Amino acid sequence: MMNRKLLFLLLAVVSLLVWLPAAQPVIPLTGAVAEPVTVAPISAQPDLAAFIRQVANGQPQQVTGIYVEGVLALPVIPQPSGQPAYVSSAPETVTQFGAASDFGSLGFLAHNTLAGAHFFDLRVGAIIVVIYGDGHTRSYQVTGIRRFQAVNPNSPYSNFIDLDQGSTLTYSDLFYQTYGVAGQLVLQTCISAEGNDMWGRLFILAMPYIPEPARSH
Repeated sequence: MMNRKLLFLLLAVVSLLVWLPAAQPVIPLTGAVAEPVTVAPISAQPDLAAFIRQVANGQPQQVTGIYVEGVLALPVIPQPSGQPAYVSSAPETVTQFGAASDFGSLGFLAHNTLAGAHFFDLRVGAIIVVIYGDGHTRSYQVTGIRRFQAVNPNSPYSNFIDLDQGSTLTYSDLFYQTYGVAGQLVLQTCISAEGNDMWGRLFILAMPYIPEPARSH
């Protein structure tokens, strides 16, 4: 009887671990860059078809680029395993935030002194095209833009002040309100102010784009 109870408890623990997200909340730093890496950037604004060809690598599950017509065309690289705060210092390059995937969302990080500068040009309603390695795409529409001041700018575990509402959030609250929303796409970079490139955080939020049905005449 005891062995049966122990087996039941073990199976319950294993089941719980399977369903719990592996990632822990963290808000990576996306401000000033030390030791930037020089790479050959993709041309400033190719058309979508040309950009898809440039970032294709044959991997259907890997995000390799994000595209917004007239605004940005940026290749995407994954974070190294076990480095949830990693953000690439390569110019014109975005890093996919691995922790977001564990919560069913898509997260993309870039320094505000590099590719993240493009995020400030996005507006509500803009269409973000996510490109995968085999060339297929998924489109998202920007639904919101949120701006925060970091209480401790140099910490990924800072509290944050919502610049629109004035409320204060913990880093975990902010994580769950952005990356913790299943199906949501999030672009994150830092806000520069008062001489500090990591003064605050900018989040561009988008949800899957559903085109309006054509009207019949």
